[in-house]
Order: sequence, then C-alpha cells, then structure tokens
Amino acid sequence: MAGGKLSPRQQMINMMYLVLTALLAMNVSKEILDAFITIDKGQKNTTLALKGKIGQQIAAFTASAQENPEKYGPALEQANKIDKTAKEISQHINHIKAKLIMDVEGYEDKSEVMGGDTVLDILYISNKDNYDIPTTIMYGSDVKNPLEGPCQVGCDMDYSAVTLRKKLQKYAGEITSGIDDKQLQNSINDMFRFEDVIDSDGKAIPWEFMNFNGVPIAGVLTILSKLQSDVASAQASALDFLYADVEGASYKFTKLADAVIPQATTITTGSNYEAEVFLAAYDDQNVPEIRLGKPGVKFDSTKMDLTGEFDVLEMDGVKGKIKLPAGGLGSQQREGVIIFKPVGQAPVITPFDLDYTVVAPTLVVSPTKMNVFYRGVDNPVSVGVPGFTDKDITATCDGCDISKASDGYIVRVNSGREAKIYANAKLPDGGSKRLGPATFRIKSVPDPVPQFAGKGAADAVVKKAELTAAQGVVAKMVDFEFDLKFTVTQFKIGMIIGGQYVEQVSKSNRVTADMKTMIKKAKRGQKVFIEGVKAKGPDGKVRNLGSLAFKVN
Repeated sequence: MAGGKLSPRQQMINMMYLVLTALLAMNVSKEILDAFITIDKGQKNTTLALKGKIGQQIAAFTASAQENPEKYGPALEQANKIDKTAKEISQHINHIKAKLIMDVEGYEDKSEVMGGDTVLDILYISNKDNYDIPTTIMYGSDVKNPLEGPCQVGCDMDYSAVTLRKKLQKYAGEITSGIDDKQLQNSINDMFRFEDVIDSDGKAIPWEFMNFNGVPIAGVLTILSKLQSDVASAQASALDFLYADVEGASYKFTKLADAVIPQATTITTGSNYEAEVFLAAYDDQNVPEIRLGKPGVKFDSTKMDLTGEFDVLEMDGVKGKIKLPAGGLGSQQREGVIIFKPVGQAPVITPFDLDYTVVAPTLVVSPTKMNVFYRGVDNPVSVGVPGFTDKDITATCDGCDISKASDGYIVRVNSGREAKIYANAKLPDGGSKRLGPATFRIKSVPDPVPQFAGKGAADAVVKKAELTAAQGVVAKMVDFEFDLKFTVTQFKIGMIIGGQYVEQVSKSNRVTADMKTMIKKAKRGQKVFIEGVKAKGPDGKVRNLGSLAFKVN
C-alpha cells in the first residue's frame, strides 16, 4: 500500500530496492552480481540454523506430549500443523528456484538442479544476469497486470509472484491467529507485509514489480532465500510462544511443603474420608501480601483488585492467618487476593474466596419412649446430622408424609402403626448418604376433656351463679402440646325436679333456652348431670367424651 508512516524495516527495504534499481539501470558488472552469492549464502545459513532450532522445538513438544498428553497434546498438534505449512511454502519456493535455474541454464528437468530441500547454488549459475526468464515466469509480460497462475509457455505449476505473496500472507495469518501476544503478532506480520515501495518520484511500485520484474536471476534467488528465512523465523518465534504459553510462567521457589485439603473434617460411619494432598512450593525469602476484603467487598477481575476496604493478614512465614468472628447464622462469604512479587517479574495477583456456614450450637436428645406421631395433625420434627448443615440434608419418610417447613419439617400420618424417617446427606464429593431410620410410633390424638361452667371431671361442686352463667360445654386438650380445636356437637343436661329426672338435649355446644330454665330451678345440694357429650376433632371424627356431675353449692 502507498502512503502512511513506514516502519524502519520497510524504509531499509525501500532503500535496498532503490539501490538495486540503480544497479540494474547501469551495466551491472559480473563482480556485483557475484556479490549476491555471499548474501544468498548468509540467508541460507540463517535458515539452516533456524531449522535446527525448529527441530529441537518439535522434539521438545513431542517428548512433553508423551509424558503429559492432556497438557501438551493440543500444542503438539498445533506445532505440527505450523511445521507442515512452513515446509510446504519453503518447498514451493524451492520449486520456483529450480524452475528459474532450469530455464535460464537450459537444463531439461528440475531434478538436475533440485534434490530434497536443496537447490543449485547461485555460484554454479553461468547466466546470473538473466532477467527475461524470471520476469516471464514470475511476473509476466504485462507491466501493469502481474501474472497470477502458471506462465503461458513451459510452466507445469503456478510460479507467479502474486500467488507466492498470497501463500505467505495466508501463512502469517494462520500463525498469528493462535498468538495473543500483540508484539509478536506485529513482528510476524511485518515480515510478510508486502507494501508498495515509494520511489524517488513518490510513485508507488508494487512488491511484485519491484522484486521480480527486470531483476536478474541472482537477485531473484537471493530474495527467495530471504523469504524462506522469514518463513523459518516466523515459525521458530511462534513455536517459542506456543511452548511458553503451555508451560506458563516460571517462578523461583526455595522450599516444598505438604498441603492437605480435606473435603470435610467430620464424616459419618460408612462414608469415606477424602482429601487432596499435594506439594506446595514457596520462596521463604519472598513473602506474599494477602488481603481479605470486608463483608460485601468483591474482587474486580478487570481492575485485578478488591472493590472496597480490606484487612492485610498477619503472616506466619508465607502463610496468612485468618481469624474471623462467626457473625450471623447461615452462609458467609468473603473474598480476597494474594499478591506475589516474583523477582524481576510483574506482580502475580491471585483471587480467592471463603465460603463457610455458621450454625447455632445444638443439643441432640433422642427420646426412646415418647417418639410418637399423632394421626390427623401436623407433627413438627427437626432432622439434623452432625457435621452437615441443614441445606445439605433432605428428609424422607416411610409410613408418613413429610414436607419442609420454615423451621424443620412437618409430618402427617393417617394410618399405620409405625413411621420411619431417613436423612439423605449430601457429601462433599457430590454424592449422598442415606442415614437412619429414626422410628416413630403412630397414635391417635387423645380425647379432649369436657368442661361446663369452667368445671371439669375433677370438680365436684359448682356454684349456682356459675351454673346459671354457663353458655355451653367446651372440649379442651389438657397437657397436650398440639394446638387442636375440638367442637362439641351435642350434650344433655339432667337433674331431678319434683321427684322426676328431667333431661334436656342440645344439638350444639350451646345451652338451650329450655336448659337455662331448668338450671334456674336447681337448688343448693342438688346434683346436675352433663351427659352424652360428643365432640368433633380436626380429622372430622366425632368422639364420645363422657359425662360430668356437679353438686350445686
């Protein structure tokens, strides 16, 4: 491309091209053309050295992949892909060289000037100043439109400069696509940035024209050798980055210590104790700084720092000591960073987080005789397993229905004689363990006791005022912890009036008008009987609650 600020490398290339153009405009002597032999030899020696390095790099990838296929396998595959492409391009350039030498020197076949990955040296070429044949094969006869594809006569493949440029640019793109180092990307792209050359008149001269139109074969072969050197150089740089990227940064450590991270410190019988055991490397002369954020402070990955206030931990050697008050019940989270400053390198910032659960101290007492569930009511129950938090426990029941409540579980039973509760505890490794059972007997709710005028079966005397003020019969649960409501559905009041036993019936829990009239006739020392009391419970069943008898005082 024309215009724009040119890199120092491109400015140097422009100068070389201008000098070459000036030389070609003159009647170039044999001595000057022979100078290309020295330049070409230097390029070939550079390429040879790079290929030796590349061979060592591929060998290192292969050995590492054999020891650790998971880590180095993908990198070896990518390295081999780059190597294959580089060899194909270098061999393509060798074919161009062989074709040019064959046609210039009059050989019948490429095999006479080409063997393996080597081509006849410029030293052995007689017609070093021939430029017609290189121009015809690589550029074509149309000055304004460089050839792309095989030349019209005597070309068995595409030797054109345009195709060569495109191959090299594609190669650069493939290499840099796997590199996230901008400086290296730019360096490789610069090698294959085939910009127009600006001549002394300010005119843009295309890369193909400048290098392969009217240039003697000695110069063309030297330029092609330089391109092969660039291909190898780009490959070696890419492989260096690729291997370093897999290896990661190297740090100096002076000591090793054992580290054991258990999945849990409390385990149940029948389960496994599981932990990670590894060697921890550290430099006892280079103590890191460890920061622990205040509650609610997060780590910002874009700024690589905590978003708010933090405490710097007290260090015991290279180990930070954390001591935090328990705080409120439930899950607690804190975030922090470890700042390690390797000698001669940029600081390494590693975030970490704490996740722990605060639980209240508990006393577990298991009754052996009072383990009862009552039919038809909500039986609250707490299910806990030492060493596990509530969120890691799920309760199930055989012989009952169990559901999660805000505080524990609710069990309901309707039939049967026995219920068994199990706990499924989630283990640190993601599995679960079934614990239990805890067995409960199933019983019916005991009958409530009837009361009239505030008096029950244990009361023998009732005042006349209390008797006449009574509104009805109530059914009460005595010494029973469940808040159950029983509704009296009927009862009878009887007493002796005028020598005759008179009885009045109520079909509800309320005293009827006839009952009130009768009660008013009760005299001191007379007995009043409350009989046939029936009540309906929460389960809808009607129960007989017996009778009451009081002496009027």
